[in-house]
Amino acid sequence: MLADAAAMQADRSEHPDSISSRTRDRVLARIRMLGTALLGVLMLLGPSTDALADSGRLFRVLVGFAPGAGTDTLARIYAESLADVLGTSVVVENRPGAGGLIAAQGLKNAASDSNTLMMAVDHQIVLLPQILKNPGFDVDRDFVPIARMTAYFLCLAVHPSSKATDLASFADAVRADNSLGSFGMPAPGSNAQFMGHAIGRRFDVKLNPIAYRGAGPAIADLIGGQVPAAIVPCDAMSEHRKAGRVKILAIAADERLPAMPEVPTIGESGMSGVPSDYFLAVYAPASMKPETLKRVSEATAYVASMPKFVERVAAAGLTPSFAPAEDLRRITRRMTEFWTEQIRDSGFQPN
Repeated sequence: MLADAAAMQADRSEHPDSISSRTRDRVLARIRMLGTALLGVLMLLGPSTDALADSGRLFRVLVGFAPGAGTDTLARIYAESLADVLGTSVVVENRPGAGGLIAAQGLKNAASDSNTLMMAVDHQIVLLPQILKNPGFDVDRDFVPIARMTAYFLCLAVHPSSKATDLASFADAVRADNSLGSFGMPAPGSNAQFMGHAIGRRFDVKLNPIAYRGAGPAIADLIGGQVPAAIVPCDAMSEHRKAGRVKILAIAADERLPAMPEVPTIGESGMSGVPSDYFLAVYAPASMKPETLKRVSEATAYVASMPKFVERVAAAGLTPSFAPAEDLRRITRRMTEFWTEQIRDSGFQPN
């Protein structure tokens, strides 16, 4: 059994200040513009929120992780907003276990008239098919992407006593003392594990992953000096960075985060081509009726444009980042290609 990959998201709900007010204002401004434009299009084309309303059938949103995790938090905010737009009941159904595998299999097996969706983390969509011999589903055949709702980023951090100031000096320190190459990560077979491999491959050093049950325990051991480094979602370390309990060396993002402008991106640190589009996204089963799929897709785009939804997501410590189905397909293809190569090169054996 894989450790629960949801713990990669769980800590972010504890850090509502991880997004700066300036960033939040900019996001809200963009979303309001999108909302105005989208509403105009909907009015011109006909499908108002009344027209989006379902016949009253119950909708379910599967979550592969326990209540309280970031994926669960987003699913509940989404479900409430979707219910308002569709004019019907939307419930969240937690099916934790095996890194989201149980929920993914449940989505695949959903009946065509069950109105079942899943709030997925990229681990379920990109990595499970690569690290399991028989995941029991095929993403392209069995799932239909609806939209990305939020994005998150990975960071490499060390104890503040470390002399390393960037990835290059971190690699130098590991060459001098290979015990410094051990790093904590939220779960085995996670993107953090293969990010560590990619960093080691680029700088020609051996990094040793140490799996924890979630980002929180890995960070706690980093702060306590039990592990010299950690690769975890950045927002889980935001408050610890501010308090000087950890030192973040690089972030896997396309550009520096306003919340930590002094931290270079992984590209600036000498690693080009590494994808940074980690996501939480809505998926439907391929069996869903076309008319229902159309309603849900339109309603989800409308939900993402609602200022109240964006504000609640940001307040939960998540980063609103809507992307429609076609963009989500491109993101997953790019991530799958890159991480498949890293998994193969690392020698990881599927379970």
